[in-house]
Amino acid sequence: MSCYKYLIIPLVLAYTARATIFIHSVSQDSISVGDRILFNVAMLVPKGSTIIPPPTENGFGKFTVKEWTTNKVEKTNTDSLTFNYIITHYSTEQCTLPPVPFVQVIGEKKDTFLSKPIPIRTVLVRTTDTTVTSILGLKPQQSVGSPSLAWLWIVLAAFGVFAIIFFLARMIKKRSKAEVKPPPKPPYEEAIEALALLEAKQYLLKGMVREYVFELSDIFKRYIERRFEVNAAEFTTEEMLDWIKVSSLEPEDRKICEWFFYTTDPVKFAKWLPDNDTLYRFGSDVRQFVERTKPNPQIAPHLTDKPNAA
Repeated sequence: MSCYKYLIIPLVLAYTARATIFIHSVSQDSISVGDRILFNVAMLVPKGSTIIPPPTENGFGKFTVKEWTTNKVEKTNTDSLTFNYIITHYSTEQCTLPPVPFVQVIGEKKDTFLSKPIPIRTVLVRTTDTTVTSILGLKPQQSVGSPSLAWLWIVLAAFGVFAIIFFLARMIKKRSKAEVKPPPKPPYEEAIEALALLEAKQYLLKGMVREYVFELSDIFKRYIERRFEVNAAEFTTEEMLDWIKVSSLEPEDRKICEWFFYTTDPVKFAKWLPDNDTLYRFGSDVRQFVERTKPNPQIAPHLTDKPNAA
């Protein structure tokens, strides 16, 4: 990868000296919640060495390991190994990728190489409206002795002023008539109204099971997104279950979420048709979760709304 192009000289020196070189890097130092980054480790070790990578089941600190790969290239006197980890985290807190151990075994000798801690900045809101367009190299038209057109410029300027006044008057008139949009409803009220509208459609009585489950799942994700400030609407089922594990939800609320997303997934994508008790439990559990996580007005929102990593 490009991040290793400056390491040619140290690697050549290590190759000739048969010493161990340990290098690590990340693809970026800032992410939003749920984004994936690449953590790379490269090692140049003496021939016959065995490298034991760290376990990934519990992640690296607050970071979840989504997947990882390794590659080994054998040389005459040394071996080159690379480890590539795709990691992410689901907390709005600022996190640091902790030291990650790699154990080198040569015969009966063991050495442990630790990566350095790497701070990763969490960006809550990511904007894209920064497009800047510019046209370079344009020069004003040159005059080469043609007759004066001052009168034409005066007419065009007067027309331009008239046009500006006309459009400004229309904009002011439209703004005076425009109604002020009300602020968005709180997440709890929006979710309760959406559930009531969904029940009024009577999808289950009409046999429209998948339509009901899809719309109910969207309502549930929308509530979680606004209530806990995570990008739940774009989460896959796997990413949603990962977030649930590290959230600050109560155990009962976690069970409700895990059961709902785990059970509705085959209904949405494998056309599985559950029994009536399961179908009616979907809506009941979502309503129960919304009621249980309704904000307490007596507690400051910043103490309850944002989940912390488990």
